[in-house]
Amino acid sequence: MLVPESAAQATDPRGATASSYLERGYSWAKKGEWARAIADFNLALNFKPDYADAYHNRGVAFWKQGDFDLALKDFDRAIDLNPRLTVAYVNRGGVRYARKDLKGSLADSTRAIELNPKLAQAWSNRGLVRMDLGDIAGALADFSRSIKLNTHLAQSYVNRGVARFVQRDFAGAIADYSRAIKINPDDAQAYSSRGGVRQMNGDLEGALTDYNEAIGRNPGLADAFFSRALLWKDKSELGKAESDMSRAIALNPRNAQSYCYRGLLLLRQGKKDEAEKDFAQCLALDPELRASLAERIRELNPRSGGNGTP
Repeated sequence: MLVPESAAQATDPRGATASSYLERGYSWAKKGEWARAIADFNLALNFKPDYADAYHNRGVAFWKQGDFDLALKDFDRAIDLNPRLTVAYVNRGGVRYARKDLKGSLADSTRAIELNPKLAQAWSNRGLVRMDLGDIAGALADFSRSIKLNTHLAQSYVNRGVARFVQRDFAGAIADYSRAIKINPDDAQAYSSRGGVRQMNGDLEGALTDYNEAIGRNPGLADAFFSRALLWKDKSELGKAESDMSRAIALNPRNAQSYCYRGLLLLRQGKKDEAEKDFAQCLALDPELRASLAERIRELNPRSGGNGTP
């Protein structure tokens, strides 16, 4: 969420010049030209050092470039200059959520709601935090409030679908994911998530269709390859499962579970040496998986009693 140029007009010469740079930076940002946007926001601040909107928009640009520290610094400064700048709380809460600062994110989302109770994005963001904190009922209430305020915010339906899935309300989750897809037919994550629910519900063909749609729309979505690999495993298509899991690892090499599952697939195909390498990598990334991995290996080869395995 950016502050548009129309929200920050000025009549004094320096303020007007700053507003012009803010406007041009906003245009660059809307095109995803973040470096050029930052350059213009810098110029705006040269002419008006106390320009809260420019600090805020530059913070968004830094966030989009992956620089969370600079983003937080700019959002903090924007809020210091304008404590009622609602979008600054929304976006600072988003950065804090990405950095696993759930307490800070919750506080920011709640403050944004206090300032503007009709801002659907703030309700949706707070719902995400509540869900991560284990407050599923609170999360569902926030997502539903967000949807009531804005029936076209696809992400709120996706988020509520996740919460409903956690509550094992599979029909409700599928309905929410389907609504998100209707709003945004290119939402690869919504297809992948709906596929996961369908797979859990035993609809393997429906799930496969959704995973294929997700991958077709976003070939870089590691979750979709991971989930489709598990589906191929359930269908005893071990070669396809291994291929998809390898693709998931290539896209997200920090996911320990992907190595564990590929190792199990390799073990089922008699590729013990390759499997051992994957198990070692899995445990290097997440040692807490040792017990569950050993149990899965015993399930594949009960006579071994786990000997020779991680």
